[in-house]
Order: sequence, then C-alpha cells, then structure tokens
Amino acid sequence: MDADIQGCLNQIDRSYKAFQHNGKSLTKLEVQAVLEYGKAQGYKSVSEIKDSDVDDILNKVNKIKPIK
Repeated sequence: MDADIQGCLNQIDRSYKAFQHNGKSLTKLEVQAVLEYGKAQGYKSVSEIKDSDVDDILNKVNKIKPIK
C-alpha cells in the first residue's frame, strides 16, 4: 500500500479497514500505532515502513492490554 500516512491518520476511522499485514486484517489500534511510528520516523508513505518494523510494533501493541 502506498498511502499517505497523515491522510490515513486523518481518516483513521475508515482507513484502518484497508490495512493488512501478512494476510491478516489489522485493528484500528494496530494501524494507528504503525502510522504513528511512520510519522515519527519522518516517513510520508505507508510503503516506507519496513515489514520487520511492523512486526515489532504489532508485538508491542498486542502485549499491552487496555484497562476496561
């Protein structure tokens, strides 16, 4: 996917549904974490984020469980 990171963040409620990694659909929280990482790195496009970085981000996000 070669989408604009800031544009995806602006439309996160809809854009997250288009994201997949390794054939698995991502949750809104996972997508937001990946996009925020990309933005912090100064990337403009989602395609600039390495798969290995996405793996690391997803592992970290999924270890943290929100308090209910």
